[in-house]
Amino acid sequence: AWFLLLSPLDMRIQALTAENDKVQTELLQARAIAADVARFRKEIAVLEKTLLALTDRLPNERETPPLYRSVSDAAYQAGLAVSLFQPRDAQVKDYYAEIPITFTAEGSYHQFGSFFERVARLPRVVNVGDLKISGVPAAKDAKGPAAGGLGPVRGELILATYMYRPVGSPPPPKPSAPAAAKPAGAK
Repeated sequence: AWFLLLSPLDMRIQALTAENDKVQTELLQARAIAADVARFRKEIAVLEKTLLALTDRLPNERETPPLYRSVSDAAYQAGLAVSLFQPRDAQVKDYYAEIPITFTAEGSYHQFGSFFERVARLPRVVNVGDLKISGVPAAKDAKGPAAGGLGPVRGELILATYMYRPVGSPPPPKPSAPAAAKPAGAK
């Protein structure tokens, strides 16, 4: 009777017990994951909020020309005479594209400082790099600070702004040139 009836039932009981233990382990793991779902959802909400705040500091294609105008206006408000403001082709990275802007202007040392302060206060990310400042020769018949050798300076620099690019998005369009910069004395 053991070999014919009870042995197969005992093997079946052992198999079912092993399967029950496996299912119980999976159930405990699923319960642990289910308990963490609320925490994961909170973390996702916080991360999405952080991503939204960070992407607000990086313009998309539609917001790039207003950023160019903001930088140009900052130069004008600082009293700089801008002679070159030229956006160049974007350099595509993983999640963003870097847009270099060649910028050349003349003004006083303090006007450049005021310009840098205004650029730093912009709500968008704009970095200043490759800064070269040189003195502009003063006129021989000049009076005032220029006569003492403290004439205007010429600044040549590269401004870099960034544009958010969602993963898998097509390459950004070529930047369009902003409106012509206003001379220092124009209104």
